[in-house]
Amino acid sequence: MRELELENSEISAEETQSTSDDDGDTCDEDELSKIFKNCSPMAEKVVAPDKYILHIAATLETNPNAALSLSDNTCEVYNLSNNQFAKLHVFAEHTDVISEIRFSSENSNLLYTGCADGRVRLWDLRTPRECSVEFKDTTVGIGKFEEITCFDVSPNNMLLAAGTNLFEGDAFMLFWDVRKHSLLGGYWESHTDDITQVKFHHDDPNKLISGSVDGLINLYDLSQNNEEDALIDSLNTESSVEKLRWLQHQGKDIVGCITHTADVQLWRTDDAQPYCHLHRAEIAKATKRKSEEHIYVVDTYATTNNLLVLAGSNYCDGESFRGLSVAGKTVEPTFRFLNNKQRVRASWFNCHTDLLLSGGEKGIINAWKPS
Repeated sequence: MRELELENSEISAEETQSTSDDDGDTCDEDELSKIFKNCSPMAEKVVAPDKYILHIAATLETNPNAALSLSDNTCEVYNLSNNQFAKLHVFAEHTDVISEIRFSSENSNLLYTGCADGRVRLWDLRTPRECSVEFKDTTVGIGKFEEITCFDVSPNNMLLAAGTNLFEGDAFMLFWDVRKHSLLGGYWESHTDDITQVKFHHDDPNKLISGSVDGLINLYDLSQNNEEDALIDSLNTESSVEKLRWLQHQGKDIVGCITHTADVQLWRTDDAQPYCHLHRAEIAKATKRKSEEHIYVVDTYATTNNLLVLAGSNYCDGESFRGLSVAGKTVEPTFRFLNNKQRVRASWFNCHTDLLLSGGEKGIINAWKPS
């Protein structure tokens, strides 16, 4: 499924270059400079010019390590120091598409990679020649496996949760004990199509959300003994869920959702409808672009005062990459990332240091300070 999405994205990129009138800014350069705060890259490295950067994860140190998953099914790790990226390791053992990458929150030497071959691998950067642990479903028959489409690790690093594609009629959420490396069980009744996201709450290891192509965002209390009791609510996006993120604004939990139609929905967990729904046309207007058809959304993040939406345009080489600030139901243009050279496919943000990493379809990793 993800290989097909990649092929479609490449076709779309070619189609967007059809005429010079397809897209552009709705105002001139002087006006853009007044509306947006200009942000230039503090570091840039061409990692693989013929490959896409699909996922980024990083550690929280002042000089962080950054892991990048590439479209050739490899994962490369770099260190960012003195405004330069230095390569540390390449993990080339994955036999299929890498679906997600995560560093351990308690040990920055430990890196998790999820793969469509049905495995989540744990790597130790101190001994990188082979993976330390493989987490997989041990209940299926030989030669059978569910594709791991997403995963996350609980904030206390005790539990690993992964979502799968539709497998023999069911979409599974699988759970492993991280310390014992053992499969604990799974849920398979809450979603009816491929699970695209699972996200633990940043503080509470019993709070989990999942999103799916079926359009549902499910909220779980993992302290309960079974799936029926654990499922505490379902939020219907009336679309297909591409990305989810736990956000916090003014002390309240918010679920940020990006749909496959490039809409942004912001939900309070006790509401029946999103309190803020930014349609693609509204995002195009806020980013000062002419064509909503070229708009894509990268991710959502919580900043000190507001919520940040990263969005861009597919037009030409995808140079237009911008940040929007959301307060309540109001969206305002905030950042313009100058000298971006590609359609951005992945990002990572540290709200404590204001470090933003972005990577995309020309194999370039950029570091920004949008503060």
